Amino acid sequence: MKTKIIAICITSFCLISSFAFANPEDQQHEEIAKIFTPSGGVQPSHENKKIVANFYEYLEKNDVTEIKKLLAGNFQFYDASAAYDSDYSKYDAMSKSVGVRVKALHQALPDFKLSVLEMIGEGNKVVARVMISGLQKGEFLGISPTNKPVAIKTFAIFTIEDGKISSISELWNELSVMKQIGYIIL
Repeated sequence: MKTKIIAICITSFCLISSFAFANPEDQQHEEIAKIFTPSGGVQPSHENKKIVANFYEYLEKNDVTEIKKLLAGNFQFYDASAAYDSDYSKYDAMSKSVGVRVKALHQALPDFKLSVLEMIGEGNKVVARVMISGLQKGEFLGISPTNKPVAIKTFAIFTIEDGKISSISELWNELSVMKQIGYIIL
């Protein structure tokens, strides 16, 4: 019995050691990495993160055509802060239509910079923490242009199915944005 336990411990140690010290480019390293995930499952494909990174790249470039190529036919935006989700938003920047949303964002902040601060993926989900910053030179969330700097921070959960984004559930910092542009004074 002791021999079996020692053999299992040595085998486990060898597997962990080969994972820790393997060349990252080595295919065997990738196979071992699939075994060791926090939830005990198979590590998600990095392809899902690439799809999300491409989504944000095209958003910053104002390329709706390329964004739409990344979306599934049944694609949906969801407002993660809403008590119930609705197809309606009185603000174009929060529209369920990708084209309307991207156009509104680029009109409000024409020279914005987008930074992906963090991206975590597991299974068919990718969570991204993003910051969009620029000067408000167009109407935004019903506020006339202020030429004030704006930093929009979002958290988004992307669901990827068959290599396409089927949904994005977002949480924006609208209250903070309204404070930044002087609409709300506290």
